[in-house]
Amino acid sequence: MPDGEFEAQLAAYEVAKGEHEQYMKERERLIDAGREAARTFDQAVLAFGSAIFAGSIAFLKDVAPKPQSYSLKWLGLSWALFTVGLLFVMLSFLFSHKACMFDIRAGAEALGKPADHERPKNHFSWVTAWCNYLCIGFLVFGMVSWSIFALENLAKGGAH
Repeated sequence: MPDGEFEAQLAAYEVAKGEHEQYMKERERLIDAGREAARTFDQAVLAFGSAIFAGSIAFLKDVAPKPQSYSLKWLGLSWALFTVGLLFVMLSFLFSHKACMFDIRAGAEALGKPADHERPKNHFSWVTAWCNYLCIGFLVFGMVSWSIFALENLAKGGAH
């Protein structure tokens, strides 16, 4: 084998080895991100859901045991909005996990392809972002609805 051919093969091997090392580092970071998201998601949803509903129940029990009947629509709306907001949190988590898995698979498929190879677009990332924005919107409107309920009942002293 001529020296030039051997050197070209060695150079190609070094390039492939570098790409593989980069792929493995990126894959490890994505797997770690997926694990951390899964770990914190459960804690965040449990804490947030518990705080919302526990706060509402405590308010009903201690501050406004007999809420104004016309204000109950605000309580119902707030609980519905909180529920939809939590649903979007859960969907965001699922789509985030799918986005990580998509990037891991796309990275594996890109190995050995030319440097100008265009990776496929990760649509799960964009859906995750939208779920996050919608979640914030629903939770904010839920807080506004609950605040209206609370203020209506605080103003009347919780009596019929």
